[in-house]
Amino acid sequence: MADDKLDILLMVVGTISAIGNGVSQPLMTLIFGELIDSFGGGDRSTVVSLKLVYLGIGAGIASLLQMVCWMVTGERQATRIRGLYLKTILRQDVEFFDTQTSTGEIIGRMSGDTILIQEAMGEKVGKFIQFFSTFFGGFIIAFCRGWLLSIVLCTCIPALVAAGAVSAVLMGKMATRGQTAYADAGNVVEQTVGAIRTYDAKLVIAYKASVKQGLASGTGFGCMLFMVFSTYGLAIWYGGKLIITKGYSGGKVVNVIMSIMKGGSIGQAFPCVNAFAAGQAAAYKMFETIHRKPKIDADCGGIILEDIKGEIELKDVY
Repeated sequence: MADDKLDILLMVVGTISAIGNGVSQPLMTLIFGELIDSFGGGDRSTVVSLKLVYLGIGAGIASLLQMVCWMVTGERQATRIRGLYLKTILRQDVEFFDTQTSTGEIIGRMSGDTILIQEAMGEKVGKFIQFFSTFFGGFIIAFCRGWLLSIVLCTCIPALVAAGAVSAVLMGKMATRGQTAYADAGNVVEQTVGAIRTYDAKLVIAYKASVKQGLASGTGFGCMLFMVFSTYGLAIWYGGKLIITKGYSGGKVVNVIMSIMKGGSIGQAFPCVNAFAAGQAAAYKMFETIHRKPKIDADCGGIILEDIKGEIELKDVY
């Protein structure tokens, strides 16, 4: 229970720090817009510059707490899962090892899959929260500073979200196939080191799965970047029109555009989604084993014979 409370505390502090770190980015654009409008104002420029300094220090502290808390709790929880997996493996019956798994697969899951789980529960979570905080904070500030320009730019959000969602689904399926293929390849290596041709054939399957995963990741990430940069272009073009026709100040337009650009950092959350998909696929197989109850369970007790005597005879053994 003490370990659980410590992890909960780390996750709460890490979440608050990630939100603060994310919101500080669009807040900097707000102060930067004030700085542009205050050029030539003397004391006013000095005050705004000090605001940027203080906000930068606060963002640095929040970023430090975010990284430390999420990386520590991710490592702690991955270590706990690795221990539960090993404990479960040691209590399984012979049927499990003969029909459902192999030594190579067990080693691969304990060494490789736990790292994927650690990334999915650690640093990537903090970054994901940070980017989403930046996204929402950027659009809130943009609407407060220039609602007309912000409404026009919001038309790009549905396409951006759709590209990310489709890519995340594809990445989840590809990650599961890739991990299964590499587990099979590791199994072949463990059992028959000399059968290089068989191992090579298994690696071809894993290679094809990895290529498809890379194609899905690259296509999805490229589509999201296309939408983000298209939004930048639209913001600059329409912002210029508002300066000419609506009397917007340069600082206000720059503030809205930079806030929207910071909000566009949601595209940087795409690698985090990939890590979540890979971690989910890895955790599914490990927890499937952890929750398995063997038919002959040594932990359930039973009759212990006081005295066992017998003889073993081996015949025709080669």
